[in-house]
Amino acid sequence: MYIQAIKDMYERGKASLRTLGGVINDFYVSLGLLQASTLSLFFFTLVMDELTKGIQDELPWRILFADYIFLIDETREGVNDKLERWRHTWESRDFRVSRSKIECLHCCFSGKEEEGGEVTINGMIIPKVENFKYPGSIIQQKENIDDDINHHIKVG
Repeated sequence: MYIQAIKDMYERGKASLRTLGGVINDFYVSLGLLQASTLSLFFFTLVMDELTKGIQDELPWRILFADYIFLIDETREGVNDKLERWRHTWESRDFRVSRSKIECLHCCFSGKEEEGGEVTINGMIIPKVENFKYPGSIIQQKENIDDDINHHIKVG
């Protein structure tokens, strides 16, 4: 019953576009997930989980949420190793890892800073940031949570 309902949602799905010149007539969508569908996030996560099953570490060392992937390690070398494993896994399946969207947020919870070195992917240095937005929150390297609280107040 559920499988048939899902098939019905995607079979002969229609979409229309609104442009400056007006609304373009409905057309059939034959590939991909419907962006407004509640199930799209679930399907995407299900496929991501299955494709990366062989390289996933236990939580909290790896977090997947939609197209956000957090790779966590105690050393820079460990992050680099994980990043290369993930890159190789994706690219061996004809997926592309967007080099322009990768960011590195360094948090030193142990209090011992590592000397030198960068986080890289395939030889390219990943830019460091002090914070980034994750769905619903701002994650930052400092202990200050004021930016996150202000963000939530503005959104509300």
